[in-house]
Amino acid sequence: MDGNMSLEEKCERLMNVVVETRKRFGEMCVDYQNKSTLMENKMLNLQVESIANCKIKSKIEIPDLSYEDTIKDMDDFKQEILVREKRIEDLLNKIRSTEKVVVQVKNDTIRQKLEKPINTKAILATVKNKNDV
Repeated sequence: MDGNMSLEEKCERLMNVVVETRKRFGEMCVDYQNKSTLMENKMLNLQVESIANCKIKSKIEIPDLSYEDTIKDMDDFKQEILVREKRIEDLLNKIRSTEKVVVQVKNDTIRQKLEKPINTKAILATVKNKNDV
């Protein structure tokens, strides 16, 4: 029978075998993928379950803070902030008063006279300018 088959029939028969093999192999791959995914999910669930059942102790013990202690700490912190705000306000007031003194000194006529050079040429030039005006 194989001897009587034409080349086209042989090729077609081989192609059908290839197609059937691919179908079966594809189904096996899909089954394998589904089964491996199912197993991975089961393993993950077991891991999650075992982690959830473990009691983990922390290395550092967390202090038990009572409500009164927390309120006291907050009040102390507020008081500290108020004290610092007061110090800042006092500092600002001192700066403002210092600025006023500086402005007064700059406008002071005696200081202006002291800044002028005291020599005979300067005095004569000042007098001459006053007389010319």
